[in-house]
Amino acid sequence: MGTAIYEKMTERGMTKAEFGRLIHRARQNLDKTVFKKHSLDTDLLCTISEVLDCNFFDYFQDGNIKDYKTTELNATLTIEANGSKQEKKIKFRI
Repeated sequence: MGTAIYEKMTERGMTKAEFGRLIHRARQNLDKTVFKKHSLDTDLLCTISEVLDCNFFDYFQDGNIKDYKTTELNATLTIEANGSKQEKKIKFRI
């Protein structure tokens, strides 16, 4: 969980100092209290979700952390023009 939070914080362009201030934690303690933790207190996770505008509760499925980084999607794109139909299979990760 802590790794996902760290990644989202850096995606947002936030420094550890700014993040720590917003969640009321000392920058020096963030690694120990947030980024290296597998699970977090619900109140803290609510605050982090609000600060980073990301619902980290969605990362849990059946009591386990769901790894969204390796979610693979398959789709078929169909294009019809001038009576012609073409299909293209697309695979991507989100």
